[in-house]
Order: sequence, then C-alpha cells, then structure tokens
Amino acid sequence: MVDTPQEIKEKRFGRVVPILLVFVGLVALGLIFRWGRPVKPVDRLEWEGLVALSPPLVLTYLGVDPESPMIGDWKDWEKKLSDHPRIRKVRITRDPDGFLIINIQEKVAEFVIHVGNSLYEVDEDLEILSRDQVLANHTIVISGQFTVGEEKLEGRQIFDITKEMRHALSLYPALKSRISELVAERDGNYTMYLKSPNSIKVYLGDKLELNVFRKLYASLAYMEAESVKAVSIDLRGEDAIYH
Repeated sequence: MVDTPQEIKEKRFGRVVPILLVFVGLVALGLIFRWGRPVKPVDRLEWEGLVALSPPLVLTYLGVDPESPMIGDWKDWEKKLSDHPRIRKVRITRDPDGFLIINIQEKVAEFVIHVGNSLYEVDEDLEILSRDQVLANHTIVISGQFTVGEEKLEGRQIFDITKEMRHALSLYPALKSRISELVAERDGNYTMYLKSPNSIKVYLGDKLELNVFRKLYASLAYMEAESVKAVSIDLRGEDAIYH
C-alpha cells in the first residue's frame, strides 16, 4: 500500500518531534547546570574591545587601584563608564565562574587639536576625548587659535579645516601617514609639516582646498620618482617649488 503525500508528511513530523524534544531537554539541562550551580565571587576581570584605553586607565577612572583592584563594588561601574568621554558604549556582565566581562566600544580620535599649551583629541564631531593625554597613535595634529568649549571644539574655522582634511585624506589616503601637523597661522596662511619621506615644511597658502592636497600628492610622487631631496615645498603658485 503506497502512502499518500499527507501520510508521508505526518510520518516525517512524527520523527522530528521527538528529536526536537530531546534537543530542547538537553539545552535546558545545560542551562540548569550552568546557572543553577553556586555563583563564585568575582575575582578577576576580562576585557573586550579596548583600543587606545588600557585596563589600568579604565580602573583609575573608576577610582580603583589597578595594582590591587577591589572588585566587590563593580555594580555601578557600567554607569560610571558611560560618562567617560572616550567611551561610546559599555556593557558589563558577570559570569558564574567568578569573572566580569567588560565590553567597551571606544570613540575614535580623528585629529589632535593643538590650542595654546594643550592637546585635545577629538572625534569626527569635534567632541573632546582627552586633554593632554593623547593615546591614539599616528594622529595628525591641527594647530591654531581655535575655540575650546566645555565638551567640544567650536567655531567655523576648525569645522571647515577638519571637513576639508577628512575629504582630502579619503581621496589621497597615502598622505595620512606622511602628514605630521597642519598649522593655521595667525596671518591666515596654512603651513604643513611632513614626517615622510623626510621632515619637510610645506607652504600651502591661504586656502585649504582639495587642489592643494592634489598638488601635494603629485609633488611627493615626483620627489620619490626623481629622487629629489628637499626640506621645504612651496605650493602657493602654479608650480611647486622645492628647496
């Protein structure tokens, strides 16, 4: 006698259900075993997501001695770390095996802004991540007489400079590892300092625009191709002048 399609479906379903029940039962037993056992006291920390920050810096911010941290008062750590200027998101979970998992998502420092005698790391929104405690490596410094607010850099000039720099570096990414500092001079001109292929001072003129970065990129390519040695480049005219 041949089974109808409906009967075949019913037989298959009848075989699948017990398997699913066994699987669910095993998962439930595993959870009961894991979470039903006594929870150990927290005695160690496990860090996830740290980039520029380090465990000692985070613990110091929390008012905890990094050398011998007292972990017993960890329940308010997540709230405290949420106020850290360098942290975008934080999640702390406790594992029954006796350790805390601290997952941190950091804000990214895009530039270091030099104003007066201080250095400020800022993100893409010009929010201040640090003052005189630069943690990010190989970040371009922008110097000038900018306005420093309570939580961010303010003013049209710094906004336009970072916007133009961001756009230019997206088109000529090779420049990012070569530029050390951009200075907005008091007279309205811009001067750039390169660290590669060697220390070079670049005169950009009074307009920070994409064409200047194109000329800079072309000048460096020419210098490398022709083995030209220079300590300064003047880009204020039609042609680059090397000294």
